[in-house]
Amino acid sequence: MSFHSPTELRLVLRQDVTVPAVGTFDRFTGHARYQVTGDDIRGTFIVVPETAPGGDTCLVRVIYGDHPETPQRERVDEPRIRRTRVRGECGPLAVDALPDASRLDARGEWVRSDGTLRSVPRSTGRSLAEVVRAVVAHWATRPNRIGLVRAAARHAQQQPDTPSQAAREAVERELDSIRAQIRRHWSFLQELEAVAQADTPALPVLPPLLHVDYLDPSSGTTGILTARPRLNPDDGTITYSVTGGARVRGDFTVGPVRLSRDALPGGVSVQLGAGLLPDGAGREGEPVVNGIRLRGSWNCTDAGSFTLALPESIPGVRRADHPDRPVPAHTAAWIGSVVRALAVAYRDRSDVDVLRLVAGKNRVDQLRQAPAQAVVELRQHEAAAEARLAAAREAEAAFASLPA
Repeated sequence: MSFHSPTELRLVLRQDVTVPAVGTFDRFTGHARYQVTGDDIRGTFIVVPETAPGGDTCLVRVIYGDHPETPQRERVDEPRIRRTRVRGECGPLAVDALPDASRLDARGEWVRSDGTLRSVPRSTGRSLAEVVRAVVAHWATRPNRIGLVRAAARHAQQQPDTPSQAAREAVERELDSIRAQIRRHWSFLQELEAVAQADTPALPVLPPLLHVDYLDPSSGTTGILTARPRLNPDDGTITYSVTGGARVRGDFTVGPVRLSRDALPGGVSVQLGAGLLPDGAGREGEPVVNGIRLRGSWNCTDAGSFTLALPESIPGVRRADHPDRPVPAHTAAWIGSVVRALAVAYRDRSDVDVLRLVAGKNRVDQLRQAPAQAVVELRQHEAAAEARLAAAREAEAAFASLPA
């Protein structure tokens, strides 16, 4: 950048304390360079207006050191306060309402001799705040101040990616993201409403006994186990009490995936046992295999991925008496065989869609809470973003309206 009109001046740091400087002002970019030449304070400070003409408040940034058009971390002639080299910038500062130096946050970092950065020492920070305030106070009295503001705004508007354009685009991206989230939550709420409003289907009548095919893990042949089914009308699950045809005795509660977040739950879940025991330590009727009581559950989100033989092992099953001990291989094979057999029996029911709808209706109120609250909060963020976008568009329009 080319600076013009060098002016020798003295910056007033505090009462009866001044420091010499040379001020130059670029009529093309609106930037002002103050080259301080004192004994204890030396270096360059660049004042950059950030407010479009007609704005209510005139704001500036103060950059420590001369800088090229493409900003770099290290700058030429960075200020030195006594022996401390300072890097960074501060602002925006309202030039017509400058705080005292004691309350001005000048920021900046101390550049040590090895190139590492540290917070500036307290005394250096006080001196830095004094010179920053003095530079901005002098800039505020410039007779061509409005011209500098206009030039800075015009210069910013002519850049390939102006600050005002970048600010507007950032808010637009934020607003698009917020609205996409709202649409996603709203779509899910509509799915839940469709489930809630669907006609309640007639529940199936289960026979007293069911005969279910299973794969005998000892011989690999198909066998028949006998179970007493009991429909749980509130959640669409069926509790099977296995009574014969296998070495397993006990209850299994089968239904859609228990923790599904879908409006209409899919997959299959097999819970070992029936209702929770009062002490919360397990479930009623947990199955017993080879004298070992077993506890746990198995969830499969893909209802088409299992058969009487697969998967070979069923995770999530543990001993009720000694959870830290492994389940013996033969016991694990038998419980896996029964779990797969009952999952297949539930999945292949002709009325399984009815049971899934019952389960969905049971979960609607619970599933509504999180997305409904999210929509309320996102609407608030949307309103705030819309206000920021309007302000950003006004700022961009002000830049675009400047004369060439």
